[in-house]
Amino acid sequence: MVAASRRGRGLPHRSAVWVSVVLSLLAVAATPAKPAEAGPANRAGAVADAAAGRIAADPIAHDPTVIKQGRYYYSIITGDIATRTYLPIRRSTDLLHWTLLGTVFTTPPAWVVAELGVTPGDFWAPDINFFDGEYHLYYAASSFGTNNSVIGLATNRTLDPSSADYRWVDRGMVIRSRTTDNVNAIDPDVVFDAHGSPWLSFGSFWDGIKMRRLDRATGLLSAADTTLYPLASRGGASIEGPSIVRRGRYYYLFASLDFCCRGVNSDYRLVVGRSTSLAGPYVDRDGVAMLDGGGTDLLRGYNEFRGPGGGDVFTDGHADYLAHHYYDTEDGGAPKLSVRRISWKDGWPGLGDPLSGSIRVGHGSAYFTVVNRSSRAAMDNPTCGFEGADIRLNTPSAGTCQQWRPEDRGDGYASLLNRYSNKVAEVAACVNADGARVALWGWLANDCQRFRSVATDSGWSRIENRLAGRVLEAAGCGGAGTAIQTFTWLGNACQQFRFDPVGDVLVSDTTGRSVLDVARCGGRDGGRVVAGARRASECQLWRFVDTDEGYYRIVNRRSGRPLTVTTGTDGLPRLALGDRNDASAASQWRIEAVDGGGHRLVNRNGLAAELTRHDTGAGTPDDSTRQRLLLLTP
Repeated sequence: MVAASRRGRGLPHRSAVWVSVVLSLLAVAATPAKPAEAGPANRAGAVADAAAGRIAADPIAHDPTVIKQGRYYYSIITGDIATRTYLPIRRSTDLLHWTLLGTVFTTPPAWVVAELGVTPGDFWAPDINFFDGEYHLYYAASSFGTNNSVIGLATNRTLDPSSADYRWVDRGMVIRSRTTDNVNAIDPDVVFDAHGSPWLSFGSFWDGIKMRRLDRATGLLSAADTTLYPLASRGGASIEGPSIVRRGRYYYLFASLDFCCRGVNSDYRLVVGRSTSLAGPYVDRDGVAMLDGGGTDLLRGYNEFRGPGGGDVFTDGHADYLAHHYYDTEDGGAPKLSVRRISWKDGWPGLGDPLSGSIRVGHGSAYFTVVNRSSRAAMDNPTCGFEGADIRLNTPSAGTCQQWRPEDRGDGYASLLNRYSNKVAEVAACVNADGARVALWGWLANDCQRFRSVATDSGWSRIENRLAGRVLEAAGCGGAGTAIQTFTWLGNACQQFRFDPVGDVLVSDTTGRSVLDVARCGGRDGGRVVAGARRASECQLWRFVDTDEGYYRIVNRRSGRPLTVTTGTDGLPRLALGDRNDASAASQWRIEAVDGGGHRLVNRNGLAAELTRHDTGAGTPDDSTRQRLLLLTP
């Protein structure tokens, strides 16, 4: 089991430009920089979630930390600057249904105001632990976008507000950072080493995540060891919110990358690395040190879960869990609490689906390799870079720097997210001219980052930018190494691409409730393809195998047999499985993007696959929802 450790996170960044962007996006989304308690609109969204099939409506939360006392789980979160709430507390018996109990503080302790020179409107990113007979709550206070920050400590003998012993005691300042420092004293997390000594990790942006030893008797910094240990960094870029746990011979460092607090435009994600020493070095599964920007992906946004981050690993003595916040696309980007069970395999953690469920199947859009028609080279992030990195063509590979996720952004347009960098393709600097450079940048919700795929012929498409209708093309009609640029549509092969789905995918209807399935997994029903509810079955997984031009065989994972069209007993075209080596026109499919999101699958005979909640079939291509399919990550 994971050693007793709880954590939360915060967010500031030193860039005034970035802060202005965040604030403008928040204003549009009507989402405060730090989350509010549930008002009428949020309660209405919660009811809508429950009606849509969620097990429970997730409560408003940001930077949750969770611990169990007796029969209750207690969650403490970042407060709300709009109403000046300081560390709201909830409790639950099942990690699904939560009751608000109040707040830790009604007003900031005087020392916080004295240190910062201002009265903060809320406290951030709490972390709760129990040791030596008391609950120790570490929390941060700061100003958005600065590192004029402090971490404080409050203790309590119990978390039950009905107990006579319930009283939060202010223990004062633990650590602080100033604007002259290259560290930010927020996002506290306490972990115990193998000898029972407590350590405090913290940090956000600047030079990343650091650690100091604590004095167990006081809960404050150790006077015997004043070393500031570096744990993880991205060279001043976005990394924050550590949560360290010990399991077996390893310590695991969970962290949040990229940007929170932009509502539905947040691109926050969770990563992990491990070390045999608490002080590091922490490395990811590929052996890249977290001090050099490494970190294995654990969770990134999908479905209604936009920008998941602020993770806190905790155990109830029976299972390990991760509590985190996300921005609910079904509730205007309101920040919500989600809890997921952690599984361990081969010495690494994996996350299950949220205990409260999801309103759709899958884990977001499938990833694609984007192949140029002229050269058959693939769109690439060749340096595996981040902001400002050029996008070029390269020899196709299995690397994540060549994988792209189209994410629906409304009005028939999508962003093209690079899997490695978590950044999107954009017309650099929004240059409105032929030959404009195309590069990577964080999502800013502007037209320079919105594209749509328009079918041309034989399964190929042009990728059109919303800024001025120009399309992506291989500069000079070159192959591998050629820059991607925008240009007026000329209709040549250099301006056409196909989207090759990567790995196994789910094929879902537009509601995200039903998927292409094989009746009885191909048992007594042979090769009948049906609409089924999502379950953990290889019979629902499909792989797209390139045949010729922009066509694919869509092969079932379990049977190895391709999707085809046959005539049903009712005389109508039906989806079925063909023979393993079937390469007929009925079994070769092209992928067409559909206005408004999703794809149409059309075979060489000109029939489009159809999927509803209860049935499958095929028909002449049209604009009906039954032919609008979602290709999803399982």
